[in-house]
Amino acid sequence: MKRKKTMKQYRSQLLMSWSLVKIVVISLFSLQIVLFAQTRTHDLGDYKLRIDSEDALNTNDSDPTGEWPQDQYRSSTVVFYNSGFAIGNWVDSAGVNHSKEVFLYPVSFNEEPYGIFEYRKYAPPEVWVYSEGKLLQSSRSFKGMVDPDLPSDQMIEVKYKAYPGFDVSSKSYSFANHYHNDYVIVENTYTCTFDWDRDNEPDTDDSQTMENVYFLVGYSPQTAEGTWITYSRWYEEAKDDWATFEEFESDLVGGGRNLFVSYGWDGDHPEIVEFEPGGKPFDDTGDPRFAIGSGGATPLPSGEFVSTAYAGFSALQADASTSNSSDDPNQPVSIIGNMSIYNVWDQDFPGFATVWDWAASGTRQTVEEQAGWPDDASSQEDEYPFQAFGPYNFNKGESVTIVYAVGANGISRELAIEKGLEWRDWYRDVPGANFDDEAKNALLATGKDSLFQSMDRALWAWTNTLDVGQAPPAPNLNVTSGPEKITLDWNYVEDPGNVDHFKIYRKKGEFLVDTYSELNADGTHLVWEVIEDNISASQMTYEDNSVVRGEAYHYAVSAVSNGTGNNGIYPGKQLESSIYANRSEIAAYAFEPGAINAKKVRIVPNPYIVQAGDFNFTGDDNRLLFVNLPPYCTLRIYTATGDLIKTIEHTSGSGDASWDQVTESNQLIASGVYILQVDNAKDINGKSIAGAIEKFVIIR
Repeated sequence: MKRKKTMKQYRSQLLMSWSLVKIVVISLFSLQIVLFAQTRTHDLGDYKLRIDSEDALNTNDSDPTGEWPQDQYRSSTVVFYNSGFAIGNWVDSAGVNHSKEVFLYPVSFNEEPYGIFEYRKYAPPEVWVYSEGKLLQSSRSFKGMVDPDLPSDQMIEVKYKAYPGFDVSSKSYSFANHYHNDYVIVENTYTCTFDWDRDNEPDTDDSQTMENVYFLVGYSPQTAEGTWITYSRWYEEAKDDWATFEEFESDLVGGGRNLFVSYGWDGDHPEIVEFEPGGKPFDDTGDPRFAIGSGGATPLPSGEFVSTAYAGFSALQADASTSNSSDDPNQPVSIIGNMSIYNVWDQDFPGFATVWDWAASGTRQTVEEQAGWPDDASSQEDEYPFQAFGPYNFNKGESVTIVYAVGANGISRELAIEKGLEWRDWYRDVPGANFDDEAKNALLATGKDSLFQSMDRALWAWTNTLDVGQAPPAPNLNVTSGPEKITLDWNYVEDPGNVDHFKIYRKKGEFLVDTYSELNADGTHLVWEVIEDNISASQMTYEDNSVVRGEAYHYAVSAVSNGTGNNGIYPGKQLESSIYANRSEIAAYAFEPGAINAKKVRIVPNPYIVQAGDFNFTGDDNRLLFVNLPPYCTLRIYTATGDLIKTIEHTSGSGDASWDQVTESNQLIASGVYILQVDNAKDINGKSIAGAIEKFVIIR
């Protein structure tokens, strides 16, 4: 495996053409920006995208983003991102002429009044959970501003100065509307200032013309979950992924631009030759799950397709010139279908003398022109498409705006699970099973059409000034653990006025879907489910009585509109608030009311056997439940030799308490016999009652 890019190499990219005096000063400042970059996240839709203040993403330093769908564990689709520009000619403050320079890490200054800012049409709902005797806030603090006139449900703006003299405003927009929640629209405006440092004075001759400028955008759209199980790094060097671009005519916007969609997808890994040991050769496109963990360390042949996403981006508008803001439908002028991140770091686009030469070339590379196509994806290092827009000439104060959408789509999780099991039957030669590699690959390929529809809807949204039809806001939510039930109540600070009814969603076990502790070889899944789909708009409470004591539950309440105010693609149809906005990330547990004495205290399960799997508690292999407890007591756990290893103060008033089998010294307990002492017991009125002692067994 190739080594990571060093900070020295990274800094040299930022500063390659600066004068010697400014190299020392600005390199230290740029390093500070890299190390302390801030982020905000578009989190209302199926597509969850983090925005970084340095306007670039390098997963050697941070996690991938672009999760789709966002409630699925390890579903990231963006592992690298670069923006910037290639400049044909400009003159620095020392009179030195610079030609064909490229800046793919453009930020030189982004502290106040620059920086990263978040705006929302509605304040994010507050979510509180009463769990195991504590009232906890599940919702995250909001660091942004509420603007009811915002054209989208959420906007994040990154404002920065860029060498050699641009002020950049990068605004990104997202929606709760479920017809538009699998993409984010990015609007980049570049204003020529000839200034790149803390003050606002030009840092070079501002009477010159900055000539032949091309603006560059690149996303590496890889499928993180699939690559994680077949290799040892987030992005796997993309040894089974491909990227290309296609041009197509919009179905929704007549007479406008065609869409140039750069996208990537999971292909066949040439080194993965069998799904199960001793099995027949197969095509692993879509990554049928055969294992979990780094490098596929733990076998788990469920067969579900874990790399189904088609992720990509497409231009929606590019100004014709600095003096003409009408859209130039011939942009982007150049497209490269695939790059290696190592070439990007080295600013070396193979086949071209400089990156500027590629941008100016007018070439548009497809997958058919890439080495190894279609049989050997291992010949490609990453799949990293770029698009270039230009050329533009700038005088001081002039600007251009370039708009694009980035997103992901594909077959549903339900279909990936269902058809994965059918494919596994074919692989195992089950009589009558015929959903083979060819059928699997054809099904997965329909994800491309879904992505193109998303990009087309993004073009429609931009053309309609982001007026896609307003979904109602999600209400504030309280989740309260109770005796043999969990109670929900919700409310609005201000009545949105167009709510027709509410829906309630529930997830058992972990908050995210498909965490490793919840996966099974038989392909069964715990998912977010609708447990009530038509609760009156006048009702603001709900009791969930279909719960099991000791199991973890998460909830969300969505509001469904009456259709008024929806002038979008499907006028008058009901719109639902974001199903991700008020989910309770902290688990609630139904409990037995505290017992009047301690005579019937029990430990569940007892004995605890780690290999019991499904017979233990869902999503938590080490959870022990103490039941029939007094309302208030102290729980002390000892080894068989009398060593005290854990003390738990039980103050919830319930008859239940749980323990994760971790000692006070943060050690997981070993196999053996243990003793539970119930001490300082009190009834519901605070009167002292007798305690108890119970034994339990752990088998690992």
